[in-house]
Amino acid sequence: MMEKKSKYLRRIEDLPLVPLTEESKSRLLLTERVLVSFIQNPPGCVFPVHTHPSEQILIILEGEEEHICGEETFLMKAGDVCVHPANIPHGGQTKTGFKGIDIFCPPREEHVQKLKQVLEKGRPPGKV
Repeated sequence: MMEKKSKYLRRIEDLPLVPLTEESKSRLLLTERVLVSFIQNPPGCVFPVHTHPSEQILIILEGEEEHICGEETFLMKAGDVCVHPANIPHGGQTKTGFKGIDIFCPPREEHVQKLKQVLEKGRPPGKV
């Protein structure tokens, strides 16, 4: 079958790689109403507890994270999904490292600004 390019198709590896914290990085895909974050946290990474006005869905693909959401702390493993209501405190830390997908609706403004900074510096996609 012949490969056909489409204006609707993206490859994760071609999305801009954006530092979210000193340790955490993500490939970001931004649309008008949604931000998808293909997040990579290395072993030992701590993602500080924070809040934002976006709803967020976190899907763990590989590894594990001790996750805080509201007043609960629980272990997330590959295949787990956490639904974060808007403005709820959440964060986590990982001993193993993890790869996951975060979906933000509406797009999380802090991540949008970090994406713009990377794109304005003219870095080619995939390079930090």
